[in-house]
Amino acid sequence: MEQLDLFAELGEPEPPTPEKTITLPKPTAGQYASIAERPPQQPALIPDADPAPARLRPEFAIRPANGVTFGEAVADAWHGSHGGNRMETPVGIVATLALWPQKGHPRTLADFLRGLDAEQLIACVREVAAYWWMRRPDLIDTASVLFRWAEAETFTKNELAAIRATFHAALKANALDHTGHEDPAWNSEIDLMSWAVTTLRHKSARSGLGEYHTPPEVCDMMAAQMLGHDPAQIGDGYSVHDPCAGTGGMFRSAVNHMRSMGIDPARMTWFAQELDPIAAAGCAVNMIVWGMGPNAMVACGDTLTEHNMWQRAVEHRRLLVKARDDAAAAMAIARALHQVERLVSRTTEAA
Repeated sequence: MEQLDLFAELGEPEPPTPEKTITLPKPTAGQYASIAERPPQQPALIPDADPAPARLRPEFAIRPANGVTFGEAVADAWHGSHGGNRMETPVGIVATLALWPQKGHPRTLADFLRGLDAEQLIACVREVAAYWWMRRPDLIDTASVLFRWAEAETFTKNELAAIRATFHAALKANALDHTGHEDPAWNSEIDLMSWAVTTLRHKSARSGLGEYHTPPEVCDMMAAQMLGHDPAQIGDGYSVHDPCAGTGGMFRSAVNHMRSMGIDPARMTWFAQELDPIAAAGCAVNMIVWGMGPNAMVACGDTLTEHNMWQRAVEHRRLLVKARDDAAAAMAIARALHQVERLVSRTTEAA
């Protein structure tokens, strides 16, 4: 029953009201083409913001000293080891590292993971998914496309080699250094899922889906314009809606901008709509990693035909929370029965 109390915070969220809903716009290619061609610059400090030490976001879009970006490191390891053409597996490996429950010791964890074989690493994928399913079943169900592959009974030699190589490449590219902090504010400095998805997906596939990676600087600028700089204008009960969310890049900027104004983003309602299941899965992962709170939800579907999918997302969440609670109750009963059986067995042996 303690587990059921632990998850009590996931109640049914209040529907967004038009006067308190901020819909994040999408820039057109012309709006950011010139910016995207320039090397990213350090974001300017917001006027009248808290003069805390500035943090430099690791820009994985530009070339590091070794000439390989994060997404390229993951893709090269996967394809170089002949892992196959299913991008769910390498993206799922990145998601596993981003969602690792133990925060605050990235280097120690990295050393631990490097010492595991491929089968043990696959077990880690399953355990991380199970851990978060018990806490955020709705988001992990949306993200399940990134973890389902780990449930296979057998893997080929090439697949095992590619899985281990991809884990090592992501660790070497400092995935845990950017998602392994106890403070989610630090984990929201980068969108690992976007870089992984963008690099692993073929250009023609991205074009067909209408999927374009918006540079972080543009997201930051637009979030600041939409939210303003007066925290009094954004109170409890506000919701932020992105009808074409991708992996949540605009949300990341909005979350960071709110925190710069002293606003806890976990008190807001966040609702993402996304057509591509893998991008929607990445958004669901990011909502956990970035600490967006209990009222962050993702609906996977066509915004142009379904418009606002809020009710579908709420129903999806209700069903998943019920399934999680039923499973937790069944496990509690099974544990109690096991304890009774042990007690009876000991009593019988003593007699």
